[in-house]
Amino acid sequence: MNNETKRRVAACAAGFALPRYRDLPAVGLYLDQTVQYVNACFRTFCGVELTPSMVSNYVKKGILSHPVKKKYTREQIASLMYIVVSKTVLSMENIDTLFRMQRASYSAQDAYDTFCKELEQCLPFVFGCSSTLPEPAPDATDERLLLRSTILSAANKIYLDCCFDALRQEQALWEDILPDLA
Repeated sequence: MNNETKRRVAACAAGFALPRYRDLPAVGLYLDQTVQYVNACFRTFCGVELTPSMVSNYVKKGILSHPVKKKYTREQIASLMYIVVSKTVLSMENIDTLFRMQRASYSAQDAYDTFCKELEQCLPFVFGCSSTLPEPAPDATDERLLLRSTILSAANKIYLDCCFDALRQEQALWEDILPDLA
């Protein structure tokens, strides 16, 4: 990758932030609105995407509760934010297991806000925008350590997807330029 491409890849993670639980829509969103909302939060990262059929499958499998009057709540949107990131590295069975562990120990707000904080620390570190990654608290629970490992793995996968996408774009550009130089 050339330096400009490396800079563009790193810029994907620079300043990345997710809305906190209290900032998620307080009114229910229909399926298409929910998918658009979640995808908008991750628009700078290739490979992190949600589709309506994915959401329907998560509901069918019991990983996500059924919408109320066809609308998805703040808690369901928070769950989808976690799923869209973790599905890049975990099976749905393992996602469901971690959900159950989190729900047994933490409120939806605490679990989601911790996920946001972890992602916002791991992504810049993996993308090279930050030179340090804070250590987990010495008394961190198994749930928190599993969450950190999931997020760190997902951040690495997202980074790789962005790099390969950038390399393909760079290669396509050169393929367009080379015939003109001949």
